[in-house]
Amino acid sequence: MTIPVLSRMVMGLALFGFLAGSLAAFSRPQSAETHPAGSGTPSNAPDEPFIGEFSLEAALRFSQKTADDWARDRNCVTCHTNGLHLISASRLAPKSTGNRRTREYAAEYLKRYVVDHTPPSRQHGSVEGKVATACFLALSDMATNGQLSSITRKGIDHLWTLQEEDGSWSQWLKCGWPPYESDDHFGVTLVALTMSRLPSSEISSKAATNGISRLKNWLKSHPPEHLHHKGMLTWIACEWKDFIPKDELKSWQSELLSTQRPDGGWRLVDLGDSEWKRPDDVVSDLPSDAYATAFSVFTLRNSGLSANHPSIAKGLQWLRSQQRRGGGWFTRSPRRDGHHFISHAATHFALLAFRSCESKLPAPVKSDR
Repeated sequence: MTIPVLSRMVMGLALFGFLAGSLAAFSRPQSAETHPAGSGTPSNAPDEPFIGEFSLEAALRFSQKTADDWARDRNCVTCHTNGLHLISASRLAPKSTGNRRTREYAAEYLKRYVVDHTPPSRQHGSVEGKVATACFLALSDMATNGQLSSITRKGIDHLWTLQEEDGSWSQWLKCGWPPYESDDHFGVTLVALTMSRLPSSEISSKAATNGISRLKNWLKSHPPEHLHHKGMLTWIACEWKDFIPKDELKSWQSELLSTQRPDGGWRLVDLGDSEWKRPDDVVSDLPSDAYATAFSVFTLRNSGLSANHPSIAKGLQWLRSQQRRGGGWFTRSPRRDGHHFISHAATHFALLAFRSCESKLPAPVKSDR
């Protein structure tokens, strides 16, 4: 996933000085002790203390650690953790060894199942794993190097062979874990997002042309059901002009603004049309959360809203106040405790949100490592 126009040299230079001090810590795997929450509380827990001073450097370290840990412990690429990390790292620290390490792992994973044809095992080598990894790696390639690697290109070619005639990837895992594993919409929009960022030379083959036509038809026949769907489509529309009518995008923008809460945040349950909650949750009692807030700020910027807009300013302030001591942004899983992986995604989108509003970045702070 990418942010339109953010590769411009002037914007990269504006952030370079801030990021330079963080790259040493960002460049190598971190141990669990690198960012203890204090008082014996583990990182990414609901009672983890808040950070003393807002720090994108700490967020980068948390992001890198979760990506490294996932690859080591789970041996796969997943959307909410090392998949989205390929996007956030390539936008905020494209030259770091941490970004290179995550990219190398994703390429190895893709090669394992697409080139070497290793038989899938449970979710390893699954349809969603291969399709998502090809997309995340392609988006990372374009932001990091400006061109696709040979293995990424093979992954993109392969994903068209997995597409159904109706334009979807219907074998995508749907196990009730929103927002990435609950329907077919996310997979289709992720591929569409990737195609919107590739040069015409990479999408001119017959397979790509037919595949793009099918996925566009699928999206037309499956309109967005809630705000998260609309946010993904808004992201795509930044590069695919006329992909979504302007009046419709404006309507979605207004709808998202209307769900901002008085404290400046947004809620996952509102992005998911009241469905993304646990059975015993009372919707009126659910507070603002980091994933919904970061995703919403990022979506509003993609919709054309100025970084100086009061709603964006309030959203960024909410995020600053909610960063945890470990560097990430905790978000309670809509499914069950003990698997708050959406916190990883919240942190990636928080990084992207601040990057998209970089005129609002705080003054640089010295890295603590």
